Amino acid sequence: MSHPHRLLCAAALATACSFTLIAQEPPGPPAFVTFPILTHVAENGLDHGHFVEGPGESAVPAPIFQAPRPGPLAPFFQSPTSVGGSNEANVSNAVGSYEGETGAVSNGAFLLGGSNHIFPGACSASAAPGAVGDCAPLAYRSADGLNFVRSSMSRVWNGTTFGIGFDPGVDVDKNGRFYYSYGVAPLSGSNPNAIVMMTSMDGLQWQPLTPVTFNRHKDFDDKYYLAIDRSNTAFANRIYVSWDRNSGNNQILYIASSADGGNTWTAPIKVNDGTSRFERVIGAYPSVDQSTGVVYDSWHDYARNIIYVDHSANGGATWGTDVAAATTHAGFGADIGCVGGRSQGPAHALKVGPSGTLYLVYADPIQGRGFDVLLTKSTNGGASWSPAVRVNDDAGAADQFHPTLSVEAGTSGDKVTVSFYDRRDDPANCAAHVYATQSQNSGATWSANVKLTSAASSFDGNPNGPGDYSSSSPFGAFGVFPFFSDHRGTDFEVYTAAIK
Repeated sequence: MSHPHRLLCAAALATACSFTLIAQEPPGPPAFVTFPILTHVAENGLDHGHFVEGPGESAVPAPIFQAPRPGPLAPFFQSPTSVGGSNEANVSNAVGSYEGETGAVSNGAFLLGGSNHIFPGACSASAAPGAVGDCAPLAYRSADGLNFVRSSMSRVWNGTTFGIGFDPGVDVDKNGRFYYSYGVAPLSGSNPNAIVMMTSMDGLQWQPLTPVTFNRHKDFDDKYYLAIDRSNTAFANRIYVSWDRNSGNNQILYIASSADGGNTWTAPIKVNDGTSRFERVIGAYPSVDQSTGVVYDSWHDYARNIIYVDHSANGGATWGTDVAAATTHAGFGADIGCVGGRSQGPAHALKVGPSGTLYLVYADPIQGRGFDVLLTKSTNGGASWSPAVRVNDDAGAADQFHPTLSVEAGTSGDKVTVSFYDRRDDPANCAAHVYATQSQNSGATWSANVKLTSAASSFDGNPNGPGDYSSSSPFGAFGVFPFFSDHRGTDFEVYTAAIK
């Protein structure tokens, strides 16, 4: 069933319109969730932004965008040597299911990845764990970056067996313990829904923790990510989870934290400064300065076309003023073709380096170039941000999208690694490889881009496309490992490759 009044409200961006219509919000999934702003919310296949039953319909209010900026941006400087890629590995090695939207972290001994795991048309709340129809997220553990053992997360929480789990995030505390956050929801409708978390010391045996949220009636929490404090401050081992809450015709960015290993959680704390009834925020991405214990949060405001960053110096109890870190030009997202129809937005990531520098990577359309991968940084705690530089070094108009970001200690400052989908090798701008670039000096110079994949992917064939985000992590001497959805054959699987 169509709800054209929502599109009218979005097109006008009129606060008055949202005030008058909010009471008319019908039951079912909220109007503004992951894929993309939904105007046909009765379609089960669109629940929670992941296609589980059929292609359905969707629409993005066209006025919520800016025309791509004229380019090119100021060029970046290439360093004399190139980063190398090796050890490509099929992480999920799955058949008949869809894997995408990844998390990645290492505790030194093991590399851990996570991803969605969806059987289109076959998700079932009654499916046995690990069986066909079990649409719970997966964890992938490896001791060498080549061989992975997978385990399935739980869909049973507070006595409710959910139909699907999605949007995973992973991190590790000071003791090397892994934490895995994700969302759960029914296959039809949107309630109840919850943000949940599991924990493991070995990445294989997982124990449930207290849900971060559990919404039985109205709200829908979406697009979560987590960060854990490994500093030597009073906030050591504090776990932060941030998300956007869809409530009626509005979105609010929240964060909650746990100081006892996920056994109890603070009440959700509002982060974004917007106070209208028509806020549009998505893609929460927290990060911790592991020297000071300051926690940062970032998100995309796709009505204002801005990626904002805010911070808290008291364990997430209170937050400062939102700072505009980057301007975007794609609104909620754009269908760039060959991605199953799924809209591609900034897919931003935020990391704090050992130097205390903040790095923000994102994708954005550039006039005459398509989507490029851009990076901006802040050396003053997020108070101001440098002009963005382009880190993909192609000369054409091919699309680069879905960047990942990894930051660790380098030879002359922070070692910053960025990987991304890249279509430069296909004259039709359709099939995508994964490329990477690296800086050893806090982003002052960058290596020439290197191709990591031996075969290209076209993401048509599944309306989940490549998903909404990818992730990467350093893993000691083995290198940096991005985890990304791959469709080189008939299956949508998770692959990785070492970036040396």
